[in-house]
Amino acid sequence: MRTFKYTFLFVALAMLSFSCKNESQPETKAVEVASAPVKEKELNPNAVYTDATFEIEGMKCAMGCAKVIEKNIAQMDGVKEVKVDFDSKTATISFDAQLANQEKITKTVVNTSETYSVTSWNGTQLSDRTEAQNE
Repeated sequence: MRTFKYTFLFVALAMLSFSCKNESQPETKAVEVASAPVKEKELNPNAVYTDATFEIEGMKCAMGCAKVIEKNIAQMDGVKEVKVDFDSKTATISFDAQLANQEKITKTVVNTSETYSVTSWNGTQLSDRTEAQNE
């Protein structure tokens, strides 16, 4: 009886291992995907670019925060160059003042996430600047 069990077990395992060898390879097809043409941002070669620096509060990480803010600002019209430094919590930007301004750039930063805020622009506290304009 013991021999019969071992023989039956051996035959069953052999059948299972050899019966699964008839696997067919999945068919792969190449499908063309129509993509929208990427619009290359054109900068006015005759524009006068303004350089500015501002502080950003609320960033938690370099890749998830600073790079996203940098990408969003870079996509704005009139922005020639932008660099967001996570360690110093500052952004340096070069932009065409006819197409972009402090208000639009600040709005872009704040719209990126509710946790971000622009606290100063070119070293001037925004609250001080607002009070000076009201006087």
